[in-house]
Amino acid sequence: MKNPCRYMVNILKISYWKVRYGKKLSIGMIQTFERVRIELIGKAKVRVGNYTQNREKLYIGVSNGTLTIGNHCFFNINSSVTCMEKIDIGDYCKFGNNLVIVDHDHNFRTSTPEFISKPIVIGKNVWVGANVTILRGTEIGDNCVIGAGSVVKGKIDANSIYFSKQNTIMRNVCN
Repeated sequence: MKNPCRYMVNILKISYWKVRYGKKLSIGMIQTFERVRIELIGKAKVRVGNYTQNREKLYIGVSNGTLTIGNHCFFNINSSVTCMEKIDIGDYCKFGNNLVIVDHDHNFRTSTPEFISKPIVIGKNVWVGANVTILRGTEIGDNCVIGAGSVVKGKIDANSIYFSKQNTIMRNVCN
């Protein structure tokens, strides 16, 4: 068990967020957060289950989208979750250092719309290694392992191990 003072500090922090964001934020009172930054813009909605933890520097940014984080999730140092449409993270997920989860891209072909988004679904009991980026439109099934350094886009079936091949150069991807 963590230091009881840490829990008290987190209860105060969570109480402040609940007052600041009102109905936009639903979060269990028992968390172990260290250096969390939350930004909720527009019609954003965030639900965080109980017993979520992070080591340091967790950024949660939601702009008009819906973010759901299940119970007993863990985010290691320097994690960023940015949502414009929808991101669902199941229970008992663990994320390594330098994680990026983003459900949108800049639309580089035209200026309207500025962003292109597609929901992300991460199942239950998923383990994600360090330096992983999870992109828009990704579906990761239950009980998966995502190898360190991977860039994930697309569907990963349940009970799979996934890793990106390193040092691969993609050519003509804009055609």
